[in-house]
Amino acid sequence: MTRIVSHRGANRFAPENTFAAADLALLQGADYIELDVRESADGVLYVFHDETLDRTTNGTGPIGHALSEEIDALDAGSWFDAAFSGARVPRLDAYLRHLRGRAGVYIELKYCDPAKVVALVRDLGMVRDTFYFSFSEDMRRDLQLIAPEFRKMMTLNIAKSPSLVGAVHHATIIEITVEQMRRAGLLGACRRAGLEVMIYYGGEDMAVHREIAESGVDYINLDRPDLFDAARRERQEAAA
Repeated sequence: MTRIVSHRGANRFAPENTFAAADLALLQGADYIELDVRESADGVLYVFHDETLDRTTNGTGPIGHALSEEIDALDAGSWFDAAFSGARVPRLDAYLRHLRGRAGVYIELKYCDPAKVVALVRDLGMVRDTFYFSFSEDMRRDLQLIAPEFRKMMTLNIAKSPSLVGAVHHATIIEITVEQMRRAGLLGACRRAGLEVMIYYGGEDMAVHREIAESGVDYINLDRPDLFDAARRERQEAAA
């Protein structure tokens, strides 16, 4: 069964990367929550996507220039809807504790100290419940040096070939697009390379959700867990 990875939580229905978004995603059928990690000026890890605070909080400027006491006081919900007024930017430790035992976690390192993330995950006993990726080559290199046993994901676009995902990037999961999934033989090549496959799909076309469910890939990284859960249930009912 394809597992649902909810991109920044249920971000279409609640402010991204907040407790509310995570909780709603789980109610909508998510198996994993995807999150982004950045670090404050005084070294606190936060669940936050953008380099700056402007888009999703009432703060301004780079998150890496702000102290944790400033970030903790920000409103991270009102920009989305008044109903979420007062939502906070989660600290990574609190967010992971909130999800522990309830969901897996896909952690994207935006820019932070990988050693801090590794220490936290090990301390929480969540190594088996998590997997990792970063667009930053520095983050990927350091994570592999510090935690070679952690599960890692690599995109086909960066790796260039499924055969290089493990050999060059030390990853066991490959992320591909819907268009790449449709390429003749590509899924088979991923399987022969010993990889788990994750599809990224940010759209809402139920026909595409059904197509992905039929493909039998291991994960789907998406913005609408509710739609894919419906497609997944349809497939299960048809097979019963």
